[in-house]
Amino acid sequence: MKKTIWIVLFALAGLHVQAQEEAATSSQSELDWYNCSVEEDRVYGAAVNKAYDYLKGRKVKKRPVVALIGGGMDIEHEDLKQSIWKNRKEKANQKDDDRNGLVDDLYGWNFLGGKDGRIMEYTMSEGDREFMRLKERYADYIYNQGKFYKIVDGRRVEVEAPDSEFYYYYNQVLGESKLARAYGGYMFSYVIKEYGDRFYDQMRKRFPEKERFTLSDFETCYDKDAPQDSLSDAAFLLMAYAFSLYNTDQWETVYNTFVVPTVANGREMYEEVLNKPESNDHRREIVGDDPLDLSDDRYGNNQLLTADAAPGVLAAGIIAGKRGNGLGGDGIADQARIMTLRICANGGDPYLKDMALAMRYAIDHGADVIVLPGQNTLYPEAQKRWVAEMLRYAEEKGVLVVVPVYDLSLDLSEITFFPNRNMDGGKALTNLITVAASDKAGNPSMNANYGVEGLDLFAPGIDIYSAYTGDSYRTGSGEFLAAASVAGTAALIKSYFPKLTGSQIRDILLRSVTSRRGAEVEKGIRVDENATQDLFLFEDLCASGGILNAYQAVVEAEKTTKK
Repeated sequence: MKKTIWIVLFALAGLHVQAQEEAATSSQSELDWYNCSVEEDRVYGAAVNKAYDYLKGRKVKKRPVVALIGGGMDIEHEDLKQSIWKNRKEKANQKDDDRNGLVDDLYGWNFLGGKDGRIMEYTMSEGDREFMRLKERYADYIYNQGKFYKIVDGRRVEVEAPDSEFYYYYNQVLGESKLARAYGGYMFSYVIKEYGDRFYDQMRKRFPEKERFTLSDFETCYDKDAPQDSLSDAAFLLMAYAFSLYNTDQWETVYNTFVVPTVANGREMYEEVLNKPESNDHRREIVGDDPLDLSDDRYGNNQLLTADAAPGVLAAGIIAGKRGNGLGGDGIADQARIMTLRICANGGDPYLKDMALAMRYAIDHGADVIVLPGQNTLYPEAQKRWVAEMLRYAEEKGVLVVVPVYDLSLDLSEITFFPNRNMDGGKALTNLITVAASDKAGNPSMNANYGVEGLDLFAPGIDIYSAYTGDSYRTGSGEFLAAASVAGTAALIKSYFPKLTGSQIRDILLRSVTSRRGAEVEKGIRVDENATQDLFLFEDLCASGGILNAYQAVVEAEKTTKK
């Protein structure tokens, strides 16, 4: 009961992949349907088999490198080991042979590792990290009717207003951070206690003959004609709710059960959130770097087989699993090589410093395609510049960057997610492509973000059969798997048409989709924070109006190369 009312108080104050084992009796065409085509197989796959039929007799001209920037990897998997990228300038001798500052980075790098071999199992959310960074400057402010206050020795005291620009940014953080909301609830508990005592004094003066007060007495404390006081109104509403919650009409019950212990309860609930594993990922102790200093770049280790490796293995299987060996699904481009750069752990958000450095590593080590983790709404300005600069660097070097959109059912024309093509304020990036998952019936993921302004295309990513950790195979779903379908198709194009740049390949992929224009489909949306559903024309959900098609992309790539 205590937690129920405190959840209300906090509200006033302030790579999803599912995998399951698949029956051995299922046919390959049903499982790795992303290889199939709607014309020949009646499923909205990426027409990969059809692309290989078209390319039959031609020689692979390049083994492209696909950098998976996300979780860990099983580099010994039986269906993947032939497709694992290896740093030829490095040897397994505990030395930095290639002098890049990273010791034994043979197959990629774990940016969430320590020199002693330990790894981070969790990462905090970006909102929680920003809250902890800004807490001492902004977290204690309480705003009311044009004035600012802080709690000093348990009492609310008026103070000078904070810097408006940074305080506005802190309020953005408040919406992204569980820690910030919990701390805001804790601070607001002092306001509850203050107004609870005020209301008690008012009732004593108004009804001096009474020893005990009821709900009707308490209701006299609200004067709709009095000068507006939003803190008083919020406190009054919570106490009125407490009468109902505790099923009583006695003010003393509400006062003694809710008002008196309110500060202690607020502190307890904040500390409960603070002590959760995801609220402190112990980066300083494990990794030892300064996550706000991009020049501090000699950190991490080469431990890639981590507890969070499963999504990466599933994605790698889609991209480069061995074709025709009867193991798992057939990879889209088994001639590709997979570079693993770990910046994600269980829960939370990747550090943007890690993302920028992982991109730089991938580009400097010859990556042709980079797959990034899902987008986010909170990118602190300085760190956003790091990522934007690496995206420009990738563009200059001809590298395609694939970004899966998040699964929040949000319209991307109404809310900005990063990274995106316009994040540095300059000319739109030509090498960044955004993708959401679709199923074999050609329907979009119900939960994916959508919109022609922020989503480029859909790609197979639901109920996909692929490699899994420990030489096993599973069926998984998720936006990261849709990104893998796009990355695999881009790698297939690069294998046969190596001179095409990432910008050209992006353009080819968007021009060559299986068109779904005119098709009316059901899609999950959010209205006033509530999940619901609506019908859309497919072309209103993404810029291309269609689903990834490898065959048509290969044909377009050939035309572009001849030109």
